[in-house]
This record gives sequence, C-alpha cells and structure tokens, in this order.
Amino acid sequence: MGNETWGCGGDFAPDEYAVEYRRYTTWLPEFSGPLALIASGPNRGDLDWTQRFFAKLVEKGKDELEKVYGWAIHYYCGTSGAGQAVDFTTDDWYSLLSKAMVMESMITRHWSVLGETDTEHRVKLVVDEWGTWHRTGTEVHPTYLLSQMSTMRDALVSALTLDIFNRHADKVAMANLAQLVNNLDSLFLAVEDQFIVTPNYRVFAMYAAHQGGQALRTVFGAPTRNVREGQERWSLDRLAGSASKRGKILVLTAVNTDAQAARDRDRIARGFGAIRESQHTGRPGYSRAQQFFSS
Repeated sequence: MGNETWGCGGDFAPDEYAVEYRRYTTWLPEFSGPLALIASGPNRGDLDWTQRFFAKLVEKGKDELEKVYGWAIHYYCGTSGAGQAVDFTTDDWYSLLSKAMVMESMITRHWSVLGETDTEHRVKLVVDEWGTWHRTGTEVHPTYLLSQMSTMRDALVSALTLDIFNRHADKVAMANLAQLVNNLDSLFLAVEDQFIVTPNYRVFAMYAAHQGGQALRTVFGAPTRNVREGQERWSLDRLAGSASKRGKILVLTAVNTDAQAARDRDRIARGFGAIRESQHTGRPGYSRAQQFFSS
C-alpha cells in the first residue's frame, strides 16, 4: 500500500501513514476474496517508524492488525570510499559483505518491535527491496539508468542474504530482489540482441534447491573477521549458511566470505551422513548447494 512512504512515496510521518492506511483499507473492496495487504515499512533500520506506525494503527483496536499481512522493509548496501562495482580492494570486499549481514539484525530487531503491538506475530516481514547499489560508472550501456555490472562479491551478498532469509523463515514471508534486468544487482544484462546472466543469477539458480522445503535451524561454528570502515565496526563470519529439508533431501548452502582462503567442504558437511554433491568448488568466495540424503 504505497512505496517508501517515508520518502519519495509521500514524505509521511509514520503516524500519518497509519491514518491513511487505516482509512484506505477500510473501504478497499475484497473482490473475489480477502487481499493480502502489505504496509510500507521503514527505510533500513528505522525502528521508530515501525513502532509509531503500529501504535497509531491500533488506536481503535487490535482488530486493525487484520488489515496488515506484511510489513515491508528496504535495505541496500554499497561500496564506500574510492571503490566501484568492479574496481574494489580486499577491504572493500569485506566491508560490503559485512553490510550485507546487517540484514539479519534488521529482521530480528524489527520483528521484536512488531511484537510489542502484534503479540501473536500475525504480521510478517516482507523484504521487498534489497541487494547492492554501487555508484555509477559501470553501466552496461550509457543510456541505461542504474544498470551496474556485478561481480562475485555481489553474488556473495545475494547468497548471504538468501541464507539469512532461510534462517528466519518464520519471520520473513516474502522477499524480492526488486531488479531483474539491467538494474542494480540484476540477474540479467541485455543490450539489443546481446544478453548475459550475471553472477547473481548463478546464486539464485543454486539456491532454488531450497524452494518448497522446510527451513531447519542451522548453526555454523567458524572464526570471525573484524571489519572496519571509517567509524563503522563489524564482525564478519568467515562461514555462514542455511539448510532446509524436503522429504528425504536435505539442502545445505554455505558461503565462504574469505577473499583468499579456501574452506574444506568435508568439514562443512560433517555429521550429515551420506553426501551427493550437486556442485563443488574449493575456490574461495564461492557458495555451493549440496544435497544430503538421510542415512
């Protein structure tokens, strides 16, 4: 219901938007059945927007929560300093991956704030815009807006983020890489009759093995790396991932965030019984899906 209402979508304050949302949804036809309505949530980590919207929405009663299926969050991360989409240092590599991991705290913190009003957690999170957003200069064509190139670094941002969504499947009901072709970290680049898939496409193709599965609690024990950019500080896991199960097939995805050192795939898979690999590489920086059959 609207888009980025905190800014370009109306420049509302959260309580103002809550009033407009309640007014509009009251008289919205259901057509052939109830609609699943998604409210325009905060920019990045603005917890105040979440708290104030829902506090205002339920002023006339908690039944108003039935009008909200999802709470939309937007989060992009990009390169700072002198680096660009395809021209970056090892420090830039780690800082961008660290920024991608901020998604996890955004989900847990907004979920906690939602619980202050929606104690039954009927409203789910919808991360309907996310990914990398680099400065201009690498467009696939000079006339294309935001058609930046992508590299393995962007692919790992996608992999880390998809794993975060898997780990929080109870909270995130829907998530969208908003751009598909020739825009930000898209899956495809095209100019006239020339067409190519991006590294992000490869990640999405691998992670499709999770579709239709049941998310499993997954714990990775690995060293962390301290990352610094200006006044910002992060602790980046050197290995992260997620798992899901569909029938007798267990799918594990793992991301090696180290820019140089490889990770032993057998150590990642320890304790899962018989292994049949769908793809494998020992090179650093890759994420690979592996299928595990119950013993």
